Amino acid sequence: MGRAAAVGHADDAAGAPRRHGAELQQAIFDAVFEQLADVGFTRMTMDSVALAARTGKAALYRRWSNKKELVLDALSSVLPSPFDVPQAETVRDDLVALLSCVKRGADATCAGAFTVVAVEGDRDFRAIFDQRVLRPCKELILEALRRGAERGEVPAPMVDPLVASVGPALLLDHVVAGGGRIPDALVTAIVDRVLLPLTAGHGAASATASPAGPVSP
Repeated sequence: MGRAAAVGHADDAAGAPRRHGAELQQAIFDAVFEQLADVGFTRMTMDSVALAARTGKAALYRRWSNKKELVLDALSSVLPSPFDVPQAETVRDDLVALLSCVKRGADATCAGAFTVVAVEGDRDFRAIFDQRVLRPCKELILEALRRGAERGEVPAPMVDPLVASVGPALLLDHVVAGGGRIPDALVTAIVDRVLLPLTAGHGAASATASPAGPVSP
């Protein structure tokens, strides 16, 4: 199975715009996410993707032998890397930045492909999101908690993999429950109302937390 190489041929559909390489590939990937959001992986077909991308089936089959390969490549093309998130000077800023990376991964797929990963049950779909985003995000959150403990922001017992998994799990729950795109307010609410009180070991958020208010996922 290939990974994110550009489609090297022009469109085949009669009357379609003549697109090549990366431009055609992007149109196909956009169509994949549109189809996943509209009908889900099970009902999506190579024909429906070609139609949505305004290209011919041959342009797809030259690059991907089936829809699973196509979806895996489309996912790979948009998933952000938590390792690109710069370290911050406070644990709060670290947590917001890393959870925002999970948000970008979900939003980049219009939440549709993300739901496929989480709900429709294919092991390879779950694995790619776990390996590329969730697992490194949890590891980096744990490192951020460790740095926070060294600065005196976080009690040492809270430097725990279970604590590091809470934020990503809450974001996943939002998407799986059909909440669609993740609002920025939900990211900061999870940090300020859940993670900071949890890591502080008491019921009040840190002084840097934003004021609590209603969140509309």
